[in-house]
Parts: sequence; C-alpha cells; structure tokens
Amino acid sequence: MKTLLPFFLILLLSNLSFGQQWLDTTCKIENEITNEEYTSAQSNNILTLIIDQEGKLLMNGQKKEGLSEIQFKELVYDFLSNPSSVKTKSDSPKQAIIALGSYGEHKNYDLILRYVREVYLYAWDAYSEEKYQVIYSDLDCKKREKIRSKNFPYNIIELGKDEENSKKPGSSPGIPPFAGDVSDN
Repeated sequence: MKTLLPFFLILLLSNLSFGQQWLDTTCKIENEITNEEYTSAQSNNILTLIIDQEGKLLMNGQKKEGLSEIQFKELVYDFLSNPSSVKTKSDSPKQAIIALGSYGEHKNYDLILRYVREVYLYAWDAYSEEKYQVIYSDLDCKKREKIRSKNFPYNIIELGKDEENSKKPGSSPGIPPFAGDVSDN
C-alpha cells in the first residue's frame, strides 16, 4: 500500500501540470539522446518499450499483458533507480535510457509515453522534496536542471521518429516499417 500512494500522488500532480514540454512553460526538459548514445549504451541501461502490431506492450522483448498502470510505473521506476542493484537494470538513473517505439499508429503509445513521463516527474519530485523540501514544479529552472542533470536526466529516445523525418532510410535505430496491411492482387 505504501508504494501505491506515491504513484497516485504523482498521477494527480502530473495531471495538473501537463503543458508545453509536458510539464510547464517555464523550463526546457527534453534531452536529446543521439542514436550513437543509444546504440553504444550497455544493454542493461536500456529499457525498450514497444507497442506491437496488436497494440500490446513489449518490455525488453517480453510481452506484458494485463499490467496495470501502477505496476507499469513501478517497473519503470525500479529500472531507473535499481534499488536492489540488479545487474539486468540500469547502473544508475544517469545512464538509463528508455526507448519507445510502435509498429504503426497506436493510442497506447501516447499513454505509455505519458506514464514514463509521470515516473520521471515522480523521481524529480521525490528528490526535490528530499533536497529542497518543495515539489519539483515549484523550483526555479536552475534547480530543476540540477536535479535532472545530476540525478534523473530525461533520457528518452523515440524510436523511428527520426526515420519519418529523414530522407535516408535506416538513419536511426528503431522499429522496422510495417504497413500492417497486405494488398491482394
């Protein structure tokens, strides 16, 4: 029950504060993860979240059906913070990279991205309350940047997004194209 309360609190806070770059209009949050950083990272530091053709979630290649929102957020937070020092999870939050992708257009993709952002907001809030005794969104940009850069940087890469905008096929790692339909003769 103790682990559920913080997630309900973060859900409430995040619903109140989504905007410009999903939080507010005051400070830039987005980190640009390059393809080189993504491909050169150790496999334990990468959490790959893919929405397959059926709209089901694959987490590091394993289907995760029947996973509640809270369970999903706990898994992502556990991957980031790795409190038990498990070798298959990130070495530290600074090295953790979350890769998101989808086979085609799925409404679940936006939902998964929102959940991941809520996990980051929870991590930032927890650290902010510990260090500054205020919630993250009440801090100025300089203190927010300190929290993100030194503790929980927003290391998200959306697989396949660069491919859509690029003229060169295969310019970024990601989901192979899948039209979803086969045209009959």
